[in-house]
Amino acid sequence: MIVSAEYIRESEKETMASEPITSTDLMERAATTLTKKLVEDIRIGELEQILVFCGPGNNGGDGLVIARLLAACQRPVTVITATFSGVTTKDFDINLQRLKEMLPHYPNLQCVGFEEYKKNPAQTSMALSIDALFGIGLSRPLTGEYAEVVDFINAQQNYVVAVDVPSGLFIDKATPKDAHRVRAHRTYTFQWQKWGFLLPETDEWIGKVEILDIGLRNVRGTERSGECLTRELISGLLLPPKKFAHKGSNGHGLLIAGSQKMPGAAILAATAALRSGIGKVTVHSTQNVTNILPIVLPEALLSPDLNVGHISCCKWENIDGLSAIAMGPGIGQANETLAVLKDLLSEGMPPLILDADALNLLAANKTLLAYLPQNSILTPHFKEFERLAGASANDFERIEKVKAFAIKYNVIVILKGAHSVIAMPDGKLFVNPTGNPGMATAGSGDVLTGILLAFLAKGYKPQLAAILGTYLHGAAGDCALDENSHESLIASDLCKNIGKAIRKIRNE
Repeated sequence: MIVSAEYIRESEKETMASEPITSTDLMERAATTLTKKLVEDIRIGELEQILVFCGPGNNGGDGLVIARLLAACQRPVTVITATFSGVTTKDFDINLQRLKEMLPHYPNLQCVGFEEYKKNPAQTSMALSIDALFGIGLSRPLTGEYAEVVDFINAQQNYVVAVDVPSGLFIDKATPKDAHRVRAHRTYTFQWQKWGFLLPETDEWIGKVEILDIGLRNVRGTERSGECLTRELISGLLLPPKKFAHKGSNGHGLLIAGSQKMPGAAILAATAALRSGIGKVTVHSTQNVTNILPIVLPEALLSPDLNVGHISCCKWENIDGLSAIAMGPGIGQANETLAVLKDLLSEGMPPLILDADALNLLAANKTLLAYLPQNSILTPHFKEFERLAGASANDFERIEKVKAFAIKYNVIVILKGAHSVIAMPDGKLFVNPTGNPGMATAGSGDVLTGILLAFLAKGYKPQLAAILGTYLHGAAGDCALDENSHESLIASDLCKNIGKAIRKIRNE
């Protein structure tokens, strides 16, 4: 589940009212959970100094509890308070008092203001900085003394852990590029995923993100901003093989792909479709592709194009039992290829899968968008989507555009990349957690098209096909990484690992 700051605030209120529990006790619970995880993940015993930077609000209150718990473990802890306005929250004050009561009994614990600390900062090569300045409630860029604290944290050579969110980073909207924000190596966030952790523009600030369950309740009647796919969800959606299935019952897909210049796109997509369980796949491509297919992929059926250079015509009405059609990988953008796409859209075909140059042809002929079959699946990467819907000022705006595009044209959009976003025609958003940087290689998107074609041909609803296909695509990449490095992984490795990924999803 992906939530907004407003949703979290409502959840905290509902949790406190229903348990019941005070806000101070809830803070204690959250900070205790984080401290336990911190001790598990980081070799606390080797640290010469732990610096906890605490702001004036409840994020600072979390930091005070964490400092107290670490000091009780006999670790050297220095709390550095940054409360320049003099206005602090009730829970901050309660936990500051508790910390001060510990000071006479724990010589390993210190508490100083930032102005005092910066005059004589600790000099050590084995230090941890914990950022507890500001949390999810921040709505404007940090300035003045608070910006100075952030810059001070970043200037040190310490390992940095952020409590809930790196200070200065917004989770529900774009953070200005020149804003002061903590650069964390690791972020422990509470209960749910946030959009601010899933987008390219924030990646360098958040480090490794871990979500900690602190027992917050779901809020009824409050809209969630998105859902994260999980293996448990996917395994429940993935139907088991039927004992009496045959190639006819497993669907027949038509793949319009490849050209004289890009034959590999068709081969990769067709291989992925067959590895994903499709009964039959017919490849319509140029003759250089269909000539080689019987050698490299004898399982594929052939539909040679009359043109040797690019796709120029396709008589899909002559292909028996088609249950799904995909078009786009490697086809180029010739006028005759555009005519084939126009024919597909004008003949009232069932939901299509459109990728790569099929999307570029749409972008260059936007009047065709109105003819997209309902629930068609479009798989653009960032630049392809920009051609379709226009440039975006930031990643948050791009996500809103993807959502609006899916609603307007009643289609499914898979915005490819790390954390691929799947936008449904009803406006629901899903984020895929599988995949890795090694998949940023030529042909990776062609493999996704083939996987989607298999699921759609086998009878899955387009929404389920999009979810399952996207997750499986990334999972295959993760399985491929078991035997490769990020640098050495190629698209063919994804095809080889589709079966392994399916077995992992099913926990076989």
